[in-house]
Amino acid sequence: MLNKLEKKRFRLYQTENSKYKSSLFDLIGGDLETKQTKGLAYLLNLSSEFLEGFIRMNVINNNMKDRLSEAGYKALLNSDFLSIDAEMVSLEKEKVRRDITLSFFYKSKKCFVLVLEAKNIRAGKVYNLEKQLEKYIDNKYFPHDGNVPKLAVALTKYKQSFRSNKFISLTWVEIIQVLHQTLQLNLESTKYEVLKDYYNFITGVDKGMNYYEKEVLSVPAGKTFEEITNYHIHACPDRSPYNYRDPLFIAFRQKNGGVMDKLYKIEDILILPPKNQSVLKDISDGSLSYKQRLLTYIDERNKGHGFKKHDIYRFYILSEREHISLQHCPKPEKNNSGGWYYTLSEVLSGRKVIYTDSK
Repeated sequence: MLNKLEKKRFRLYQTENSKYKSSLFDLIGGDLETKQTKGLAYLLNLSSEFLEGFIRMNVINNNMKDRLSEAGYKALLNSDFLSIDAEMVSLEKEKVRRDITLSFFYKSKKCFVLVLEAKNIRAGKVYNLEKQLEKYIDNKYFPHDGNVPKLAVALTKYKQSFRSNKFISLTWVEIIQVLHQTLQLNLESTKYEVLKDYYNFITGVDKGMNYYEKEVLSVPAGKTFEEITNYHIHACPDRSPYNYRDPLFIAFRQKNGGVMDKLYKIEDILILPPKNQSVLKDISDGSLSYKQRLLTYIDERNKGHGFKKHDIYRFYILSEREHISLQHCPKPEKNNSGGWYYTLSEVLSGRKVIYTDSK
């Protein structure tokens, strides 16, 4: 893929009158979100291996293919020039700023544009994403893209659900996984060090390929325990007091003491309004691998104790294969309500009573 791509160009738009030249030091300024965005754009330019891994992601590659004819997709694969633009500003009086724009050219003709809106890796809630993305692909704001096929991508902490199939959702964990895979390759030393620096910056830790803030989250299962075990899905309102930090595993405390019998690996986290029929239809028509069990879980729960009518919910999609059986059935010293965090070593210590890391 992209085997004929010989040249790439990196441009950083700091102001409306920016020159096209930029250096690594231009990436230092700005807040955390800005640094993440500029750094990501720079890496896509720096490392063809990282760029290749990004383009090959199923969610990216499949959506490119869907938006192009067979000839158009072939032209994309044979692109010979790529322009990577960071913080490109629109030409309209109302200024619109794209975070990252990838413009693919084949034989001097632009054949595809991918626009990336990157939100802060720590931001759980994001607003007005569809309105932002709509402007990014509107020819009124970016007429130089003309009628070129375009794909708008939202990069966020959690998977997002869109009503329009013009937009797709990507999570920071997926980017970190591609970055981790790239670092396993036999890279030239300078390139490796820059990629590693960004990896350390974006994760904050050196702990494998997933970014997470806590190792084990323990929550009371309550009335939903049977649904959790049947569908490997857990849901809670996306608001206080359910503002849980991202764990690697989740365990469910049962009644009569809070015994935990299994650690579930979290595959994905999706935020959506379960009472919104148009959102549910989008999921049904979409390509999520777990869509059927998610929809069945929502239907089953609606028939039981249900969801609060106006709430947005956070759905934890649990692995059906990757889990750890806790034969010693650990439990907390006291089965309090709410979410509690444990270290993995504490949960697997073999002790019957285990102690929390924090709430």
